Amino acid sequence: MKIKSAAQRLILVLVALLGITFQGCILIMFFLLGIVVFSFDGTAEEFPADCAVVFGAAVHRGDIAGPGILRRVGTAVDLYKKGDVKRLFLTGGMGTSPYQTKSEAQVMRDVALDLGVDDSDIVLEEKSQSTWENIGFTKLLSRNCTSVIGVSDRYHLARIRFIARKQGWESLQTFPATVHPSFFFEANSVLREVLGLGYYTVFES
Repeated sequence: MKIKSAAQRLILVLVALLGITFQGCILIMFFLLGIVVFSFDGTAEEFPADCAVVFGAAVHRGDIAGPGILRRVGTAVDLYKKGDVKRLFLTGGMGTSPYQTKSEAQVMRDVALDLGVDDSDIVLEEKSQSTWENIGFTKLLSRNCTSVIGVSDRYHLARIRFIARKQGWESLQTFPATVHPSFFFEANSVLREVLGLGYYTVFES
């Protein structure tokens, strides 16, 4: 009976530890969710700024700009036309699709030119394959800018700020795209951003 009782107690302890760990994970997820949602408005307050970093998004078959690119570039161009930013840094390398012949940055450039941006005010960053690399490469390219604003969908802004700080770019501010995706797309994206923040917290130095 004593052996059985000891085994039962051990199982009880293990179950309790698992429960505590699970609850802790849930609390962390809610904390990260709050960070993502409360970052929706961005941090940029003082305009004009020298430069805007526009974060890349999906390119569709035939090198067609996806909705994310249109939202982000459209917002950056609006800032440019109002005189709130002087230059646009368009970021994103080649995707994995065999049907894509242009980098995300090149497709974004096409959109910006169509919307009236002067080609001399556009800088391309075409090496990156992730937000981490977007920030790392653009930090070097924009070193002559006295102020820089990152433009992306609002669900992306918390991760941009988090990564920028980890890379020593505390001065990078954020500004949300003025057009939002559908509710279900954004909800899924928010969940992905929560997981992304968790990943960068644990694995990236």
